[in-house]
Amino acid sequence: MRVTIRRKLLYSHFVAVLLVSGSVGTYFYRTAVTSLFEGLRTRLSYIAGLLSRTLDARDLDGLSGSGDTALPAYVENLALLREFQAANPDIAFLYVMRRDGERVEFVLDSDRSPEQALPGQEYPNPPAHLLRGFSEQAADPEIVEDRWGVFLSGYAPLKHGEGRYLVGIDMRADEVQRKLRSIRVAGGVSLAASVVLAYLFSLWMAARITRPIGALVARAGEIA
Repeated sequence: MRVTIRRKLLYSHFVAVLLVSGSVGTYFYRTAVTSLFEGLRTRLSYIAGLLSRTLDARDLDGLSGSGDTALPAYVENLALLREFQAANPDIAFLYVMRRDGERVEFVLDSDRSPEQALPGQEYPNPPAHLLRGFSEQAADPEIVEDRWGVFLSGYAPLKHGEGRYLVGIDMRADEVQRKLRSIRVAGGVSLAASVVLAYLFSLWMAARITRPIGALVARAGEIA
């Protein structure tokens, strides 16, 4: 099948424009996703750092077992965590952990369900970024799954904790996925728009190039 010059130009321009716009779109999409994760991680570690200034590890030293849930230190500090959680709807859970050697255990947990972790309950196989939270502000580099769900978390050491206490903040993965979904939708719309614009631009360019050639051929025919 014979392909006209105009159609060849249309196809070549369309592919070239689509490749350029696709590369640029991919770059901005990846940048937006990375920015979102970095923004969430920074926000979680920052909030954890603020909350860590309001809690004093010395008040929690006596909380070591499930029988300590009636102590004033437990009741008052748990109420503080739950009040802070209620003021931040993006936060799923707040908790305080203690590290004794290699063992990491809960001290406080804002969970109101029967799955609430009680004082002294061990947290098995803590991730590296959680362990960093005993000495500095930190956040998970990716979504982490445990028995309580799938989360993105931030951590910070407690005041007067001497590297033994941290406060943790969990954001549910579905909230993270919701934010990612909005970026994907925007990316899909941009991709569709770029395809349409690439086609229209290629059509215009092909016509702009072939129109003078057609006029020249017609004029040459008249002269002949």
